[in-house]
Amino acid sequence: MNTPSKAGIDPRGADTPGVIDFELVPGFLGARQPGVRVWQDIGPEFKLAVSAENPQTSFFGGNNPLVGTPAVGPQGVLNPNLLVNLTGPGGSFFNSLNNVSLNHVPDFTVKGAWDPRLGPYKLHVEAWALYRDFYDRFNFANHDVNTVSFGGHLSAEIVPKLLEVQASASYGALGRFTATPFPDATVRQDGSIQPLPITAFLVGSVWHTTPSLDLYAYAGLEKTKATFSNVGTVPFGYGNPLYNNLGCNIENSPAATCNGNTSEVRQYTAGFYDTIFKGSYGTIKAGAQYSYTQRFAFQGVGGAPKTDDHIVMTQIRYYPF
Repeated sequence: MNTPSKAGIDPRGADTPGVIDFELVPGFLGARQPGVRVWQDIGPEFKLAVSAENPQTSFFGGNNPLVGTPAVGPQGVLNPNLLVNLTGPGGSFFNSLNNVSLNHVPDFTVKGAWDPRLGPYKLHVEAWALYRDFYDRFNFANHDVNTVSFGGHLSAEIVPKLLEVQASASYGALGRFTATPFPDATVRQDGSIQPLPITAFLVGSVWHTTPSLDLYAYAGLEKTKATFSNVGTVPFGYGNPLYNNLGCNIENSPAATCNGNTSEVRQYTAGFYDTIFKGSYGTIKAGAQYSYTQRFAFQGVGGAPKTDDHIVMTQIRYYPF
């Protein structure tokens, strides 16, 4: 329910960026997961909702159900006599080859939405708070950490039926919902959990230049803080400066020589959609989009690698109804 809405709290009315693949825009939060929500209208303009959703935790270092030998890598070196259970194998009607989260408490979200009509202008404002509980089992002991994340979204008509803008901001343990994607948490040597704080922003606009042609532009970023611990000279966590980055700028280097923990992802994108045919047999739309994406990694042994990418996408859609 932390996915932004266009109006009210309708689960089918998400205010997704109008791009060819909206999951490529950093700052837009969303996850496909089962849940239940209830909401109440408070007057003609206000709505308040509560949801409980099926959680899933993305641990940094991989979802290893069992580590009985030293695990060397981003998660550090674990005592070979310790058992680690971050997630468990599927059972019952779940695929036994896939790991499932050990989470035993749903994600709870509270959300309020305000939809005033300011003359001919439409405005939508919302705010939400998300409660999450992370859980693992390590060396026959349970570890449990709960967090609260929050965010907001604004959507407005600047010029009625001509120019729309939107903006979102959020902060908290939101890795599962990010477009990057980031992990939700990392693990210390004793199995205790360290959530990763994510900061996300998104702004965008759509210009309906003609009844058939839309132009759009978006800018977004997602970033996190280094969250780590050391046992002597053995590094643990995410973004640890003791991790090996020596091979990050060498093509085909071994994976162990480039941990390259992502600290921030930025993207700028623009494009258009044009209705090239509309008649009794349906509608045909075509579009093109350009995006520039930057990825920055935390400082490690060998430096702080970064990279960027230029992407051009095209699309033709046919709507028979």
